[in-house]
Formats: sequence, structure tokens, C-alpha cells
Amino acid sequence: MAQQSPKPTLVFTLLVLLCACTVAPANRPVETASPSVTPAGVPAGIGQAERWIEVDLTQQMVRLHDGDQVIAEYLAATGVGDSPETTTYPGLFRVQSKTKGPIESAPGVYVSDVLEFDVEHGNGFHSMPMDEAGHVLDDRLGQPITAGCVRVGESAALFDFATLGMKVWIH
Repeated sequence: MAQQSPKPTLVFTLLVLLCACTVAPANRPVETASPSVTPAGVPAGIGQAERWIEVDLTQQMVRLHDGDQVIAEYLAATGVGDSPETTTYPGLFRVQSKTKGPIESAPGVYVSDVLEFDVEHGNGFHSMPMDEAGHVLDDRLGQPITAGCVRVGESAALFDFATLGMKVWIH
């Protein structure tokens, strides 16, 4: 049974709204950083036997890791990076909450499989934005278009993989 936390905070819910609804030109640059990485390509702070999540901002990919093995890889959409309100920040985070949803993030716009990881900026993973019947409203992936959250088409698989406290490396 998946661990669940209490309902998301109002601030996080509002930021999910921005993440689900933001539309930006596809040709905007992605801001990246190079945190300390071990010779094997794993960031310092992640153990060899740990399960963890990687977000590659340059490739717009989410990778699920079991130790040094990539067990799944999904195309994603991340923040446009133009301002503090629209950036997917690089760094090492932890999954702070899990909310299966769907939750209404704006009138008539829903997301599910919400995993909050960057509490300071209100960023997390979530599904594609949907209408009340579950029809996808915006299916774009592979480009920075959100307000900082990480949109994943296979959000249910990511949600099932994640546990509270799991490390999330964004680079």
C-alpha cells in the first residue's frame, strides 16, 4: 500500500496549478547545473544500493534507479527556467509527500500522482493536466514548459516507485 501524506498545502496546490497550466515556447533554454558527482555518475549523497529518481533537465528525462541500474526512463516536461516561479531547480531533494489524486489544480484542470520534492519552491512530479473526465488537456513532453513541476506521462509508474523520503536528483 502506497504511503500517503495529508492533503497538499495550499501553496503547493497553487503551484501545481501553475505547473499544469503554464505554456511557453519550446525553444527556451534549460538552466542546468553540475552538482558533485561520483566517478560512476551518481551524485554524492546517494548510496550504491539506494533506489532513487533522476531528472535530467538537458534531455527532459526522468530515470528510476535501483542502485547503479536504470530500471525505467520516461520523457518529461520541466520548468521554463525564466524566473524563480518557473524553474525546476537542480539539486538533491527527497520526496516529501504523495497524493494520488486527481486533484483540481485550476477550475476544470486536474492532475494526479503528485509527488512533492522541492517544498521551498512548491515543485513536484505529476501527471499530464486533464479535464474532469480524465482527458489529457496538454500532452507535450520533452521540452521545458511547466512552472517548475516535472510533468510525466507515466506518472502512475513513477508514483508507485516512489516512497516518502526517496532521493530525487535534478541536474
